[in-house]
Amino acid sequence: MYRTARGWLVCTLAAGLLICIPAHAQETETNVAIAAVSAGGIFGLGAHGSIGGSIAYPSSKHLMPFLDLSYSPLTSYGFTYGADNTGKGLYRSSVLDVNGGIRIRFPGKGDWVPYVGLGAGALRFSSSTYMSGFGTTDTSYRNHTDLAGNASVGGLYYITQHLGLSLELKGYAAQHNRFFRATAGVFCQFP
Repeated sequence: MYRTARGWLVCTLAAGLLICIPAHAQETETNVAIAAVSAGGIFGLGAHGSIGGSIAYPSSKHLMPFLDLSYSPLTSYGFTYGADNTGKGLYRSSVLDVNGGIRIRFPGKGDWVPYVGLGAGALRFSSSTYMSGFGTTDTSYRNHTDLAGNASVGGLYYITQHLGLSLELKGYAAQHNRFFRATAGVFCQFP
């Protein structure tokens, strides 16, 4: 279990270094904020969609602290129960991720700003089960939160000085869950 997470981390960092070699950056300003919205998928808990947003504040040419939030619906299915299957039910689950950390960016003279990142945060797993039948209805909820570390590799592509596209691959390692999230999105740098 830990060998897989360690191998994934080594591969992620190696990929990040490889994409940084030919890179050039258009924008290396500090004292600005970079807000992004993204969509993609998570893999490792099954394959599911994911939406999210982040805000980063470049504190130097290379260091960029960030805060990231994402939501992924996991499983949803209907079922029947009872001796003659007349009871109906619906099960749903999801994960909410809130994390922060530091990105190390590699600016140059082109339009790409690649980066690698490390962070930590909380994964909130939620599920609900709705059951109806035999003259009663019932909804039960279960939630638990795991602390998780993450490593990421990504890049910002500047279309203008203040707008662009973002790509990111982020891996998560919690006590009982290991998965990764791949996203693409748009960002705005201001002021």
